[in-house]
Amino acid sequence: MPTPRLSREVPDASGRLSHFPVFFDLKDVPVLVLGSGDLADAKARLVARAGAKVVRWDRLAAGADLTPFRFIIAAPVGDEIDLAALRAAASAVRVPLNVADTPSYCDFILPAMIERGPVTVAVSTGGTAPILARLLRAVLEKAIPPGYGLLASLAGRWRERVTAALPDASRRKAFWETMLAGRIADLALAGQAEAAEAAIAEALASDHPMPSYPVALVGAGPGDPELLTLKAARLIGAADIILYDALVGDGVLRLAKREAKLISVGKRCGDKSSMPQAAINEALLAAARTGGRVVRLKGGDPGVFGRASEEISYLDAHGVSSELVPGVTAALGAAAALRCSLTQRGVARTLTLATAQTEDGMADHWAGLAKAGGTLALYMGKAAAGRLARDLIAAGLDPATPAVAVENASLPHQRETISNLAELPFALADGRFDGPTLLLIGTALAQTQDRISSVLEVAPAA
Repeated sequence: MPTPRLSREVPDASGRLSHFPVFFDLKDVPVLVLGSGDLADAKARLVARAGAKVVRWDRLAAGADLTPFRFIIAAPVGDEIDLAALRAAASAVRVPLNVADTPSYCDFILPAMIERGPVTVAVSTGGTAPILARLLRAVLEKAIPPGYGLLASLAGRWRERVTAALPDASRRKAFWETMLAGRIADLALAGQAEAAEAAIAEALASDHPMPSYPVALVGAGPGDPELLTLKAARLIGAADIILYDALVGDGVLRLAKREAKLISVGKRCGDKSSMPQAAINEALLAAARTGGRVVRLKGGDPGVFGRASEEISYLDAHGVSSELVPGVTAALGAAAALRCSLTQRGVARTLTLATAQTEDGMADHWAGLAKAGGTLALYMGKAAAGRLARDLIAAGLDPATPAVAVENASLPHQRETISNLAELPFALADGRFDGPTLLLIGTALAQTQDRISSVLEVAPAA
């Protein structure tokens, strides 16, 4: 009799798995489902979808033979099944048992599942909190696009051909890593099955298949990582190099993989030490030429005061493709944080996004904005609040127009103050606001002023 081999490592009790996850091939395997109700019906359908030969019993007969079954699932209605007797019978023949919503009788548990074709993701809380497992499944459902099923099917169809074409294991591994995280993956996730198929054939036929990734100019939103788009989160997580602005928060950067190279390009209004745009363009081109996946991460939306067109034009001029991934711009993030609408029927039918900072430090469009009515969202307006208020009032805007200043919108350390246009400069004069601040001005804000005032500091009178 062979001597048992013992592990030399003592497992850390604090890291103990409550259950060991496995995936069974149930094709043509007999599985017993006990119970007469809807829940038992649902369990039977679930295992049948995996190809099992499902046997249904409403009750457990005395002396019933359980040995033919791979495992047993019970979902009784009331007391129609003696669970203690069932547990004893199943244990006697070593057939694993699961009893719905009764962990004490379970040898195994059924996880919450996310299905994407051949891709199956299982989520379990060890039976302690099944509702939490379902909530986590809902989060993952959103984070895993349906295209991953197409990508897995594509890889399956090409697996043997790739193995034959690339017998060297290291080259084959590099090929798959390139294919499943590059252009082919992007095509599959976009639902372009034929284009993805053609791209993998072309890559395999090449003597030196090189990845071809467009540089992604990605909107990081106002700061809260949960406000990222699904595509933005996916690209950040896959990036090899990330060039990020000063307004991109740590919570967003934590989505990057550990080996990613993070490069701060520190664009912040008024900061003379910030990297010049020309230097950012050169750094972006240098990153793209490494052949890795490059993300240019910008606060808010890259197309709203983010100089995206300058960077796209520079990359185009040097033969580097790019893509633009939108983000929640600061005005919308601030409005959401305040629970107020920036437009309102019969009150504010327009929303104007403007910046108080121009190349020459001046702005001559206030008269037009004042006459347009609606709501003004003024970016980078804190330092110029006095001039903004004076010019808007001179252009005809009522000094009593409600005005709100929001700093670090959507983040835990968000600060706000509410006043009116005439008093806005005084509300910002005490130096409390030292971060990125957005100004919202318009009569639409008056509709929520009473509610906002209960949680915001009312600005001092002029």
